[in-house]
Amino acid sequence: MEEVVSGQQTKPGPAPTPAPGETWVSAWGGRGPLSTTITTDRTLEDPVPDLSGRTLRIMAHLTTGGSQVRVRLSQRFSSSTLDVGAAHVAVRSSGSAIVPATDRALTFDGASSVTVPAGADVWSDPISLAVVAGDDLAISVYVPGAFIPTTQGGRGQLKTSYHEPGNQVSSASLTQAGTTRRVFVAYEVQVLSPDLAATIVALGDSITEGACSTLDANGDWPDLLSKRLPSLRDGTSLGFFNAGIGSGRFASSDGAGLRGLSRLDELLVLPNVASFLLLMGVNDISYEHVDALFLQDAYVQAILAAHEAGTRIIGIPILPFGGSSKDVGNNVQVAREVNDWIRAHDKLRGASEPSFDAVVDLEDVVKDPMDSGWALLPSLTCDGVHPNQAGYSAIANAFPLDVFDDASPGSDPPDAGVSLASRASGK
Repeated sequence: MEEVVSGQQTKPGPAPTPAPGETWVSAWGGRGPLSTTITTDRTLEDPVPDLSGRTLRIMAHLTTGGSQVRVRLSQRFSSSTLDVGAAHVAVRSSGSAIVPATDRALTFDGASSVTVPAGADVWSDPISLAVVAGDDLAISVYVPGAFIPTTQGGRGQLKTSYHEPGNQVSSASLTQAGTTRRVFVAYEVQVLSPDLAATIVALGDSITEGACSTLDANGDWPDLLSKRLPSLRDGTSLGFFNAGIGSGRFASSDGAGLRGLSRLDELLVLPNVASFLLLMGVNDISYEHVDALFLQDAYVQAILAAHEAGTRIIGIPILPFGGSSKDVGNNVQVAREVNDWIRAHDKLRGASEPSFDAVVDLEDVVKDPMDSGWALLPSLTCDGVHPNQAGYSAIANAFPLDVFDDASPGSDPPDAGVSLASRASGK
């Protein structure tokens, strides 16, 4: 099955019709192809590799398992086409090495090669491969012609990809490989779950993407949360799709990829979306100098769009950033006004529509109680804005699991009187 859609407003092709009892879900997102340029507001430290005539091996960390996989390749923000001479997937063992018995050739509408047009996406055909949550799926793409990426590779420079001359898509390891800490070409992996399954989508900026987490640790908070929440209370398996893009704005600008509000249409039609997590807005305040009313209106638009799509949306107040590079002018005041609005629009607390189906307030988990300037705990941050690995772990561990229960038909909604501390136990 090949799906090619031109233009920036591309949407995923429909997942192949599963057999009764099976469900397609998104298990990983690369994010890089959704960024518009190699440099946003700063120059990335990791140089752009020349991938001409080379095999690129990308490691996609899967948040759920299944019996089949399919891969979406993307050039949607590029002005040039990408010729793929061959592509394989396999389960990674370590480093660039794969488990040879799991090596599978990808096809595209039955063909072993494909051209990804400029401004478009291409889906592979589904292939049989048993994978489990926590596997790294090695996606190997051989580029026979010239290719220097012109769109930013995401994942916050926190995931190693490998590249080596020639067609090495079936090689057990890339022994002479160069490396890059960016993700190019691959945008999404979907898996076919043998049972009822659903997708949790996390939309955010670099804090959701995982900036300042440990290299190759899959330590961003959505990945860590996926380990705590492999399924809903009724047994529905969950995949997590991390849609965080560094420097991304929610509604004011396309300064680092499409603004989050513009990406909602695509994200809401990923297969079997159960809940939508929204932690975004700090870059609108710090880069674009919007006021609180601007973001409040944008959140209302997001809430209405999610509810129209039949999807729950969970709001997360902006994390503290006092004393950091973003603490200039009245930025802290605006962010705290925005947070007051988010907290007041929690349906679990009796708020009327349009309101978030739940609000997960993580401020007290990461805030320094001894600092009157609304700052993060020094032990939980690398720069006063981004959590470090300990900070991401604290967020994931404190996330109340029962806010997802209402996503499952027939389950009771979370008790609005339950505290964050008791919810963090997962009970």
